[in-house]
Amino acid sequence: MKYLVVLFTIFQLSCVFAQVNDNFDDGDFSTNPTWVGDDSVFTIVDVAGDWQLRSNKTLVSQSYYLSTPSTAMADAQWEFFVNLQFQTSSANFVDIFLSSDNAMLTAAGINGYFVRIGGTADEICLYKKVAGVNTKIIDGLDGITNSSDNTLKIKVVRTAAGDWTLSRDLSGTGASFTSEGSINDLTFTTSAHFGIAVTHSTLSFILKHFFDDIYVGPIILDTQAPMLLTVTAISATQIDVLFNENLNQLAAEELGNYAIAPLTAITNIVLDGVNPALVHITTSTPFINGTTYNLTCNSIEDLSANIAGIQDALFTYLVADVPVLGDVIVNEFFPDPSPSVGLSEGEFIEIYNRSNKYFNLNGWKVGDGTNFGTVQNAWLFPGEYKVLTTSTYLDSFPNTVGVTSWAGLNNAEDSLVFKTDLDLRLEAFFYTDDWYQDDLKKEGGYSLELINPNDPCSDFSNWKASNAFTGGTPSTINTIYDATPDTQAPAVTLYNPIAPNFLEVYFSEGMDSLSLSNALVTIAPNLTINNTFIFGEIPMMMTFQFVENIATSQTYSITIENVADCWLNQTDLSGNFILPSIPDSGDIIINEILFDPYTGGSDWIEVYNNSNKVINLKNWSLANFGDTAIANIKTITNNYLMKPFSYAVIGKDSVQVKQAYPVAVPGTFCYIDALPSYNNDSSTVVLLYNSVVMDKVAYTDEWHFKLLDVTDGVSLERIEFTQPSNSINNWHSAAEAIGFATPGSKNSQFNSALANGQFSFTSETISPDNDGYEDILQVSYEMETIGMLGTFTIYDDKGRLIRELFKNELLASQGTFYWDGVTDQNTKASIGLYVAVFEAFDINDGKVFGQKKVFAVAGRL
Repeated sequence: MKYLVVLFTIFQLSCVFAQVNDNFDDGDFSTNPTWVGDDSVFTIVDVAGDWQLRSNKTLVSQSYYLSTPSTAMADAQWEFFVNLQFQTSSANFVDIFLSSDNAMLTAAGINGYFVRIGGTADEICLYKKVAGVNTKIIDGLDGITNSSDNTLKIKVVRTAAGDWTLSRDLSGTGASFTSEGSINDLTFTTSAHFGIAVTHSTLSFILKHFFDDIYVGPIILDTQAPMLLTVTAISATQIDVLFNENLNQLAAEELGNYAIAPLTAITNIVLDGVNPALVHITTSTPFINGTTYNLTCNSIEDLSANIAGIQDALFTYLVADVPVLGDVIVNEFFPDPSPSVGLSEGEFIEIYNRSNKYFNLNGWKVGDGTNFGTVQNAWLFPGEYKVLTTSTYLDSFPNTVGVTSWAGLNNAEDSLVFKTDLDLRLEAFFYTDDWYQDDLKKEGGYSLELINPNDPCSDFSNWKASNAFTGGTPSTINTIYDATPDTQAPAVTLYNPIAPNFLEVYFSEGMDSLSLSNALVTIAPNLTINNTFIFGEIPMMMTFQFVENIATSQTYSITIENVADCWLNQTDLSGNFILPSIPDSGDIIINEILFDPYTGGSDWIEVYNNSNKVINLKNWSLANFGDTAIANIKTITNNYLMKPFSYAVIGKDSVQVKQAYPVAVPGTFCYIDALPSYNNDSSTVVLLYNSVVMDKVAYTDEWHFKLLDVTDGVSLERIEFTQPSNSINNWHSAAEAIGFATPGSKNSQFNSALANGQFSFTSETISPDNDGYEDILQVSYEMETIGMLGTFTIYDDKGRLIRELFKNELLASQGTFYWDGVTDQNTKASIGLYVAVFEAFDINDGKVFGQKKVFAVAGRL
C-alpha cells in the first residue's frame, strides 16, 4: 500500500507539471502555478479590471526570466497573451519558452523550443535551442511587431509526430488566428519547464511587457463550426466576410455557398492569403449607396472539418458623397436655452439633409465665423436630422452628434456658420432675437425653427420661435413647418440712385444670380451701363454703374427683363427712379403737428416739400429743445423720396394714424424708430438735415382753437407755406369735419394769401365752427412804405368793439394775418355783419392809411 501511494503521488505531480493554466486573477505568481526565476523584477498589475503579469525591471539588464514546471510536448498546445508597448528590435524582444530542460532560462547550454517576439525583423518565429545554440525553424512574417503597441495572442500546436504550427492573432482576443508557418521537428520529445525571458537594452523599455491567459496542455480540439462575424463593404463591387476561425479553402471559395439580397450576382470568391478567416467576395453589379444588404452563407467549413449551417449578416454600402450648397441646411437652433420650458438647458443646432446623398460629418465645422467647433464622426442619411451639441448634452436630445470646442451661440444676436471639412459654407447667416417674432419667447427656452426647409433663398422671414410646449423639436419635424412652394414672381422694393452714377435695385426676395447677370436692362432717358455688381448666390439687390451721371430730380424709367427669384419664378420688372437733390433751407417745412394723441396713439409730425426738387428724407432728423440746446435727436434711417409739393408723415405707428384719421393718405408715412418727446402744453419741434436746423416750431396748447372743449387727437395745421413757421398766427386746429387731422394731405385750414390792393379778404365770410370751411378770416395787406405801425379792429353792426387783433404792430411791406372768430371776451362771434378797420401810420413822416371793409360771420341756425 505504501508504494501505491507513492506511485499515485508521482502520477499526480506528473499531471500537474504537464499542464499550465494561469490568468493571474489571484494576483500572485508564486503559487498555482509556481513561477521561479527573477521574481523580483515581475509583478501583477490591474489593467482595466484584468490582472496581468508585467515586467518590473527598473535597471538595464541583458535578460531576466520566470519559469514554471511543464512536461507538455506530444500532442500539446500553447496559447498566451502578450502586449509589448514598444517597437521591438534586435536588442529588445521576448522569448516564450515552450519547453526547456532547465528552469533557468538564461543559463548557457540549455535545450528546448521557444517563440521569439521581436528581433531584428520585428517578427514572430519559432526557434529550437540545442546546447545553447538557436536555430529558427518557423520564420514568421516580418514587420509584425513594428509598432508602439503590440497586442498579440499566440498559439503553437505540436503533434506526437512532431508537426509544429505557429499562429498569431493581432487583435489579442484569439478570435481569428493567422498561421505564421508549419514545420516537422523531433529534436526534443520531452520538456521540463515553460517560461518567459525578457531582453531589453535601455531604460525606455522598462515596465512595458505584459503577459496573460497562459495555457499549456493537450491540444484543444475544435468541435465548433465557423461563425460569421462581420460583413464589410470595401467598394461598390466587393465585400469582405470575416469568420471567427480559419476556413477550408475549397468550401470558403464555393460560389454556391453564398447569396446576397437584394439579388446581387456574385462573380468571384477568394480566401485571403494572409488571414484564412477572411473571404473576399466580388459582385457583377455595383451596390447602391446607402442600401442595406443581407449576405447569407451555408456549408462553410473550418480546418477541423466542422461545417456551419445557414448564417446571415446585414451590411450597408456607404460612400460619402460630396455636398453642394443647399444639400444640408440648419433647420433649427437653440441659442438661448435658459430659462427652460421643457428642453435641457444646452445649446444645439439641428441640421437636415434635404438631398438624396449620404454624408460623413466627421471634421465638419460649426461656429460664429471666427470660432469653430468640430463635428465628430457620424453619417447623415437623406431626409435625416442630426442634432449637433456638446458632449455634456449628448444624452439630452435625440439623434445627437458631439461637437468639440463648441463655439457657443449668443442670445440676442450672432453669426451662425456651418461648413464642411473642406470649408464649403453650407449655411451662413446673422440672426437676432427679432427672428422669434414673439417678445415672450425671445426671453429664453424656445428654439428658432425653419418654416420651409425647401426654400432655396431662406432668410429671416423663414424663421420663427417654436410652438412646441417643450420649447423646441430637436430631430423631429418643426412645429411651424410649411413646405408650400413659392409661385409668386419677385418685385422691386426700392430703386436707390446714388450720386454720381450708381443705381441700387432692391428685390422683395432672394434672386437667382444668373438671371440677374443675363437680364436685359433698358433705361429712359438713356443711361449706359458700365458695370453690374451682384454679390452672393441669392442676392436681394444688385447695383448698376453708368457711364453718364444721373441728373438730380429727373424721373428715369427702367425695365429689367427675364429675371427670376431663387425659386426660378421668372418675370419682367419695371419702375422709376429719381436721384434726390441736395435740400436748401425752406425746401422741407413743418406743416402739421400732433403732440397730444388719442389714448394709445403716438405723436407724429407732417412735413411738406415746398420746392420743385425730389428730396430723400433719409438722414433727416427730428428733435426738441432741451434747457439750453437742441436735444433728443431722432434720425430717419430709411429711404423716403418726397416729390415736389408733397407731404410726408413722420412717426412710428402708421396703422394707428390710418385708423384714427379717415383722411390719412396711404403711402405718405415715413417710419422712424422713435420721435422725441413733445409735451402736450408746449414744446419745440426742430427739423434737421445733417445736423443743420431746416425748420423749427415752438408751439403751445394756446395755439388751438379757443372754443374746442378737448384737444386730444387734434393736430395743429399750418395755414400758409410762405408765412413764418414759428408764428401763432400761421397755425390753427384741424377741422372737426375731416376728423381733426389731415396726415399726408392738404391741411383743412390751408389758405393761399391774396394781395389785390392795400387791404383785402380771401373771403368775405367767416364760419368759425372748425368744420374746415371758412373757419378763419384771412386778411392780406400791402403797404406803400416799410416801417409802418398798424392796428386791426373788428366792430359789430352796432359799432361795438368785438376784437382788437393787434395794435401799433410793426408791419412788413406786405403780409397776411388771420382772425379765428373769437372775441376779446373769448367767446365765439355771433352770426351777423361786422366791420373790419385797418389803420396804419408812418412814424417817420406821419403818413396815415385807413380802410374799412364789411364781412359776415355765418353759422347754422
